[in-house]
Amino acid sequence: MPGAAADLADRYPLTEVPVPVGGRVWSITAVQDQDALVESVRTEEDLATFPFGLMLWAAAIGLAERLTEEPSLVAGKRVLELGAGVGLPGLVAATLGAAEVTQTDYQEDALELARRNARANRIHNIAVRQGDWRRFFTDGLPYDLVIASDVLYERTLHAPLAALLPRLIAPHGAILLSDPLRPQAMEFLEKQIESGGAWNVAYEGRRVTMPGDKPETKDIALIWLRRKQA
Repeated sequence: MPGAAADLADRYPLTEVPVPVGGRVWSITAVQDQDALVESVRTEEDLATFPFGLMLWAAAIGLAERLTEEPSLVAGKRVLELGAGVGLPGLVAATLGAAEVTQTDYQEDALELARRNARANRIHNIAVRQGDWRRFFTDGLPYDLVIASDVLYERTLHAPLAALLPRLIAPHGAILLSDPLRPQAMEFLEKQIESGGAWNVAYEGRRVTMPGDKPETKDIALIWLRRKQA
């Protein structure tokens, strides 16, 4: 959709960023300047659904790196990415032998940017779909692996996400989340543990180097959710 891509460039301060992950340099178009992104908000609806997904976050890079370190997590698997944003983890998964990759996001602008980045990196074996956690599609469920980066920042969406996750993965599947250690994310995970619910939860720490003229490092957490087996 060349027209849609051009419209995105008109509306947002997009930059093409080279991102080294897994021995490959990915060309990712994203917003790098958060202040400039705020200035691009035009309507009350824009403000209510602020397009955070148009930025390339450390959590997405860390998640993508983790997949390349253990390709068996993805190889031959059906993979679903929630809150895909600019799409880096899903693009990486598509090159690691996944049987199928579906990227989802609530915002159409993020979906168009994910499509643009797939084309730029010559990734064709990937599907992009709109996904509202409160009214999520039901065809194609469940998946073997669900991935998501920095999706726990909005507390009002914790309950819909907690209700959705068990529907998304197969009995022996897994969910891999990445997060920049936001308090609200830790609250979500603590509730999953304290409720005595369906999940075994495990954590990994990681330091991510952000691309750019002045590289900086950021700490993130990788969180595994796996079903408790009877």
